[in-house]
Amino acid sequence: MRLITRADDELYGLVSVAAKLGRADKVLDRLGEARLASPDDPEAAFAHALARMATLPSIQVGFEAHAEFTEVIDAFGQVLDREPRHWLARYGRARLRALIPSSYGAFTVQVSSELTHAAGDLDLLREHQAGVASQPYFASCHALAVVVDQLSGRLPDLSALRACAPVPVGLPALGAILCEPLVTLHAAGVGPEVGELLRGLYGDQPAVARVGAGA
Repeated sequence: MRLITRADDELYGLVSVAAKLGRADKVLDRLGEARLASPDDPEAAFAHALARMATLPSIQVGFEAHAEFTEVIDAFGQVLDREPRHWLARYGRARLRALIPSSYGAFTVQVSSELTHAAGDLDLLREHQAGVASQPYFASCHALAVVVDQLSGRLPDLSALRACAPVPVGLPALGAILCEPLVTLHAAGVGPEVGELLRGLYGDQPAVARVGAGA
């Protein structure tokens, strides 16, 4: 299974900062050229997709944002066509599929299908990660699955999430997105153990402090 690397974290952090400064285009162009030069290389495709995901918070809500989300979802799909056991590509696609209906209400027609696809990605990801040595950030997959179940109106199963150890993830940049489902669950009051897990995994993230998880 292709797990998260330090280089992934550094790339996401670099592009996130560049996007906030309005200077991400050159990085995206370079990565896009590398992807086109090596069309069968899943790593080149992934680097470009990951960088594009890093720019999404800088895009204003609206049709343009929805179109960009959809394009990045498709970009992760191209990675998974070549490397179906790529952890972050599958998590990233599931995350964006869950974000479209929950954050972009004007496109509610897509809620059911996108959440169904997100749930399918997360089921497969949990199956894949069960076959390798556990990583602290695997908890985010379980947490996102709970969020998707809630958004879909299903009663979530918290057992896998509760079994996760609160060990620091140690991904300063990617931790900002990996902590999202746990922040959401903690803010919704889904059990005190979620707050403990959130603090243990992502205590270095500003989002954790903003919801009062450190209290």
